[in-house]
Amino acid sequence: MQCVFGIDRFRDRYFPSAADHFLTCSQLHPAKCMLCQLHKLANGLWSGRYAVLETEDGETRHQHGISPAHFKAMVARDHPEFASMRQQDAFEFLQHLNKQIDIAERPVEGGALNPTSVFDFTTEERLQCTKCSRVRYTTQKSSLLSLPVAKRPLAAVEGVPQEFEPVQLAECFDMMTADETVDGYMCPSCEQPTTAKKSTRFATFPKVLAVQVRRFEFVNWVPQKLEIPVQVPQGPIELGAYRGQGLQLGEEALPETDDQPPTDEQPEPVDESVVAQLESMGFPRVRCVKAVKKTGNTGAESAMNWIFEHMDDADIDAPDSEPQGTAAVADPAAVEQLMAMGFPQARVERELLQSDGDANRALDRLLNLSDDVTMDNVAAATDSKDDSASCSQYELTGFVSHKGSSVHCGHYVATVRHGLGTDSAWFFFNDARVVAQPEPQSEQAYVYFFTRND
Repeated sequence: MQCVFGIDRFRDRYFPSAADHFLTCSQLHPAKCMLCQLHKLANGLWSGRYAVLETEDGETRHQHGISPAHFKAMVARDHPEFASMRQQDAFEFLQHLNKQIDIAERPVEGGALNPTSVFDFTTEERLQCTKCSRVRYTTQKSSLLSLPVAKRPLAAVEGVPQEFEPVQLAECFDMMTADETVDGYMCPSCEQPTTAKKSTRFATFPKVLAVQVRRFEFVNWVPQKLEIPVQVPQGPIELGAYRGQGLQLGEEALPETDDQPPTDEQPEPVDESVVAQLESMGFPRVRCVKAVKKTGNTGAESAMNWIFEHMDDADIDAPDSEPQGTAAVADPAAVEQLMAMGFPQARVERELLQSDGDANRALDRLLNLSDDVTMDNVAAATDSKDDSASCSQYELTGFVSHKGSSVHCGHYVATVRHGLGTDSAWFFFNDARVVAQPEPQSEQAYVYFFTRND
């Protein structure tokens, strides 16, 4: 939360208006109001009232700080994992937090004040058949980015934990945007199974790019941390080389076809033993089945990698095809519930039908999928409101690090840069303890926050 509220849009949205919100909020129980808790947290972090060093027997002690118990309870409400006292994943919490703020802000002036928009960007996926060379471009709305990390172990030393060769941040972006081979692709132009190449780039850039580095692996189906140093420049970072350009001169688009299989075909079988292994790690069954299908029943490791690569997909927990007999009319109560959040009725009904009537899945689609997104729409949006068209340069302004040898236990700390240019300074936050950190240690961070220089 120190990193999040170090972002100007979050601070400016919730700190100056805190007193007014407390006076005008219509919620009878502030502990049940997400906006109350966000204003309260912003006031606690930015008012300075709680950043006072305590003294005892004439000696200066550390500050007491704040303990946002009501905020945590509000955010974690109805979430079985975050409501528990178990070790949590900071990146998954950031995803969940963004969703909860989006829900709370949508009814307020149509969501115009929603600070989570600083994380929003669009990715461009390019798919090319290697036989006919035709291409297809699709886009996906995103708000967080997950990067792979190259694993290159150094020579083992007895009695010393395994060490790894340092990795440059640019190499992680290179891996993310590199071509991926898709075997057995049914090309609509060739009308036969072929091999395709797929790659992902940025269609637009966010104001603040939140990045997870996947510095872990699964050993015997147990996640283990990898202490791989990722070297992040402290100065400007140019990401323009990773911007997608859409359909290029000389490229021929693949024909648009219905990707759904004929209704008389039998459902694709899945390896239930692999599904069971994935479910034992805590993933929902729908996600496990989809991962096994998408990777062609090639084993748990490839299915696991697919899950992590698609964690931010809005429809990751939506079935690949709708079951027979899906009702043609959405549940009126669910429609009313989602419309109260500011979504138009037509979109609500459509997404409910696409989600088999599940309001939670429909909400995820409404929040994360643009309405009828096409490359033409993205191009038009780029011309009219994409403020990243002329700038793709970033600087590191915050990061979250996990202290501990295991993903199942440990402690998160944050390092945040306050101020701009030569007046900026880095601070290290460890619960209520705060110290200046002239040389931030970012090599082992888990989540990074980069702010665009414009």
